[in-house]
Amino acid sequence: MSRLPPVRVARAATSVRTTVQGLTRRMVPPPIGVLEMVSGLIEASTMYAVAKLGVADALAGGPRTAADVAAELGTHPDATFRLLRAAAGHGLLRQDDDRFALTSLGRPLTSDAPDSMRAVVLMIGDPRYQSVWGRLPEAVATGSAQAEAVHGVSMWELLERDQDYAATFNEAMSRLTALDWPTVEAAYDFTPFRRIVDVGGGHGRLLASMLGAAPGAEGVLLELDALLPAAEELLREAGVLSRCRLEGGLFFDRVPDDGDLYVMRRVVHDLDDEQALALLTTVRRDMPAGARLLLMESVVPPGGGPDFAKTLDLDMLLFVGGRERTAQEYAALLDRAGLTLTRIVPTISTISLVEARPAA
Repeated sequence: MSRLPPVRVARAATSVRTTVQGLTRRMVPPPIGVLEMVSGLIEASTMYAVAKLGVADALAGGPRTAADVAAELGTHPDATFRLLRAAAGHGLLRQDDDRFALTSLGRPLTSDAPDSMRAVVLMIGDPRYQSVWGRLPEAVATGSAQAEAVHGVSMWELLERDQDYAATFNEAMSRLTALDWPTVEAAYDFTPFRRIVDVGGGHGRLLASMLGAAPGAEGVLLELDALLPAAEELLREAGVLSRCRLEGGLFFDRVPDDGDLYVMRRVVHDLDDEQALALLTTVRRDMPAGARLLLMESVVPPGGGPDFAKTLDLDMLLFVGGRERTAQEYAALLDRAGLTLTRIVPTISTISLVEARPAA
């Protein structure tokens, strides 16, 4: 694993970058600034097309002309050139005369890059996702999630019915877990724990990573029955299946009662306060007295500055009726569930580690 900068250094660098971006925005007339901001939709759509059509994969081997790319992909030659030219303008490609090549920013759009973000781009750029964001005014007016208004079913039901989008969604979540992991591993020691329970751990990538960091630990994955076969395969490929127990079930009903550490990554933010309280109360009821709970979530900082948690909070409102929370809100929620907040460990990614123990 490459050496990561200290959290304070990374956050200072982010603060400098944010300040520079703010100064740049204030240097243009306000109407131009608004136009540039709203045009971000076009930039995102360009990135989505590059990933969706396989343009990045077609350029992975080196510079090519738009005609060559179009011939491989079966796309319209002139339209392909115009897409590549626009993508170069956004920094995803480099244009040299009639040839285009991937830049370092564009390379993660390929499907097989070690740091591939293609699945995340395909999830966010998909019309099934974008159409829900189009109802943000309605979500703010009503305080209610809007996925059902768009798709006729809740977000979770959509993922059950639409296997194509579910595959994209699950791959994106797995990729984001892998993206966060180095920063989590650098900030938290998993070796003291004998049995780590991943509650709602999806395909098991996080559990595999935690067991890799704690070779003396056993793991338990609690997930819906439908996701367990894929999780079993991933854990087998990671070489940790022999140390794992897979359990199917709903985490609102029960969690395994023999863990030392209970982990939930971006689970609580899917829930409103009453749902979150119900889940945390179940965890508190079933976990041993000496165990710890670790929530991997974005924590909303105080003040009016920019922060990813504030954007993600709107995403939760729109799709599932959940929310991101401040440190004070986490402390209050955990207290209501019979848990005591022990610390919040920041990382250099968008994840913070909210640690709690059963209240005395």
